[in-house]
Amino acid sequence: MESSTTSYPYTTDAALWDDFLSGSKQAYAFLYHKYAPTLYNYGYKIAQNRELTEDCLQDLFLTILETRERLGRTDSIKFYLMRSLRREIVRKLSNEQRFDHDADHLDFAIEFYYEPTWLDRQISQEQSTLLLYELNNLPARQKEALFLKYFDNLSYEEIAGIMGIEQTSVYKIVYKAIASLQKRIPTNTVFLLLAFIR
Repeated sequence: MESSTTSYPYTTDAALWDDFLSGSKQAYAFLYHKYAPTLYNYGYKIAQNRELTEDCLQDLFLTILETRERLGRTDSIKFYLMRSLRREIVRKLSNEQRFDHDADHLDFAIEFYYEPTWLDRQISQEQSTLLLYELNNLPARQKEALFLKYFDNLSYEEIAGIMGIEQTSVYKIVYKAIASLQKRIPTNTVFLLLAFIR
């Protein structure tokens, strides 16, 4: 029998969130178990500091627990939590004067997992290493937008909400990032490996 932290009977994000807002401890535990790893992975790429990322993540889940009676409804929990975590990390980094409030000063480290049993038939380790190098040389906003689009499979609208920019700006950022990569790497390799960004 699975514990309440690994399983929870819900049909949609909206239903799970409503259960949490209604005070369900099981729903809250499931939320943490399901989303904390993804949130940490994203947050660490921004903060590049394990302790700060962990602090912000714990603060986020404590805050939503303490303020749940005042929170609104959502049908995309991951979007809601990622946007909130990003704001918290940016706020703390700004307080530490690691950068100004301009998010363009954020760094964003991208890594991806190499799958030798499958990728060896598609591309070489040298090509995957090259892509990682080129990804990390992109401007921070381009790296972040690509990560949210191709790893977290978020919509352009959701990416805009998380990054605090217009949706049309997200289109332009992603287009510029891919165009920049295509100048240095074969197009088929770019799109193949974007699926393995971590």
